[in-house]
Amino acid sequence: MRAAVVVAVAVAGLLQGCAAAARPGGSAGRGAGGIQAVAGPVAGRGSLRQEQISLRLMAEGVRVEVTPLAGWVLEAAAPDARQRLERIAEAYRPEGAAEGAVLFLVTFSSVEGDRAFHPDELLIVSRGLRERPAAIRAITPGWGTRLLAQQESAMAVYAFGESVDLARDLVVSYRGEEDGSWTEVLRRVEAERARGQRTRRNSEKEQRIQRRSEAGRRRLRYPAGCLSSNLRTLR
Repeated sequence: MRAAVVVAVAVAGLLQGCAAAARPGGSAGRGAGGIQAVAGPVAGRGSLRQEQISLRLMAEGVRVEVTPLAGWVLEAAAPDARQRLERIAEAYRPEGAAEGAVLFLVTFSSVEGDRAFHPDELLIVSRGLRERPAAIRAITPGWGTRLLAQQESAMAVYAFGESVDLARDLVVSYRGEEDGSWTEVLRRVEAERARGQRTRRNSEKEQRIQRRSEAGRRRLRYPAGCLSSNLRTLR
């Protein structure tokens, strides 16, 4: 009777050891089934700051920043900037703006004492045509005064017509000053979007590998020959 108990205990120990060997993380070491997901950037998220997707110019002591609010441009922005700009586009879309209107966040900031600004004089040159805003909706209070104290900013969402093409060269013009660096900004945006797409594909691949690994572990049983070879040892 005592011998039977000893054998039973030994067999139970062997079963436990075989199960551990079957697990990728067991004492027998990691095998092909032990692949783990690799930490990396969240798929599809950009990393650019707002100023990196904007056009900027200076005129008469006023700095002007123009940020496109198109969804495909915002894909390149860092999550915090993207979410903030998306909320602005949704909450402050100008009334009467056409469905296909191209929206921009425009910020006027005084850098040299008290300054006046002229919202209607901000133009966009696209496809060789000078476009005026079709509608403007103020965000900050006091927009209607058209005056800025030193270091003060005024913001609004501008709606331009569908003829403004963000996928091609464009120029921002204000009171005789221009910024035509959109080509450079566009390359930066496209490169960041491409990086995000690669990250997403890699993430999806890693998830598929991990799912197959987990499915394999669920199907895994005691390794063939493990128990029989150890039973022979007991004899």
